[in-house]
Amino acid sequence: MDMKSDVPRIDDAEISRLRETVYKPMENFRVGRNEIVAGTVAPSYITPLHGLQRLEKIMDEYVGGYSMFYVTSEPLLNRGLELLKMLTEDFEHIGADSLHQLQRAWELQHRILTAEAVTQHTLFRKETRWPGYYYRADHQKLDDADWHVFTGSKYDARTGGWQMSKLPVHHIV
Repeated sequence: MDMKSDVPRIDDAEISRLRETVYKPMENFRVGRNEIVAGTVAPSYITPLHGLQRLEKIMDEYVGGYSMFYVTSEPLLNRGLELLKMLTEDFEHIGADSLHQLQRAWELQHRILTAEAVTQHTLFRKETRWPGYYYRADHQKLDDADWHVFTGSKYDARTGGWQMSKLPVHHIV
């Protein structure tokens, strides 16, 4: 209420840039839609479903998914991060043929970022959290003495880097 006389300032150039970014998957599809080689496979773009299938495979095979019996290790996690980086780069070439697919494309982008966070957290914790979470083949013991903590993280969108930290657990009961 105390700012009712303060009118928001709108930067038309910023709005145009954001609009272009948001609708880029539809433009990618428009440009490459006639290059489909088989079914829905196109050399100039990937569909949100193809991206999601790649993401699921990366997380399953490298970050301790069900087909690996929830087992992972530092080399597997690092390889998973490499593959997630490649998928992030390929996201620039995602195509969407409708507003529904556009929504799916941006959901995929958020899932990729979340998957990277999960991978970074799992890599940071040098212990196993089993049953129920994951089993680190290179750190097979549950270590409550050193790891009865929360894992905190900060993501820097400009650099793409992660800063990890331990945060205390406060028992109130």
